[in-house]
Amino acid sequence: RVQPLYEQLWHAQYPSVSFIGLPHSVVPFPLFELQANAVVSQLLLQSSSLLSSSLTEKETEGLIESQVVPLPSLQERMEKARLDATSGGPESPGRVQDTHFLGSHQWDYCLKMAKIGGVYDESMEKYIATNKALYDRSGKERKQILPGEKDKYRETRFQRDDENRTYRIIYSEMEEEKSTVS
Repeated sequence: RVQPLYEQLWHAQYPSVSFIGLPHSVVPFPLFELQANAVVSQLLLQSSSLLSSSLTEKETEGLIESQVVPLPSLQERMEKARLDATSGGPESPGRVQDTHFLGSHQWDYCLKMAKIGGVYDESMEKYIATNKALYDRSGKERKQILPGEKDKYRETRFQRDDENRTYRIIYSEMEEEKSTVS
């Protein structure tokens, strides 16, 4: 367990130090990308003196006008980190070893990271909703597999439809197996 962390990402006392990728039981790459966006936006926000000398005026204005949500005060970060470290993760009551577990709670976390990183909009919300639908589908398929059996659910291919927050199955060994058994 890593602590003291604010939002399972930033060192609460030294927010220029971050730990991307700690949460587990998640869809990793989209979540880690949102964490990285949040870290970069906060670093840029914190280094305003560097901004004026290294970025063009247009880039500086873009960052200032973006919807980046600044991190709270040190006192608030430390208190949240203290609560997180003793909570045992998002489940109540949780176990300390589940501090970095997110599972089905990852979707709210992703939305929060998108807001902190200034990349939140309706299309991001739809993207995250489609990720959730895919995650839920794969989870149902995974639970049908007995230990030692081939992980056929990993071979399922999808076509995303973020606009409608859904997907279409292009190929699934599990669907083929169901239709031949029937």
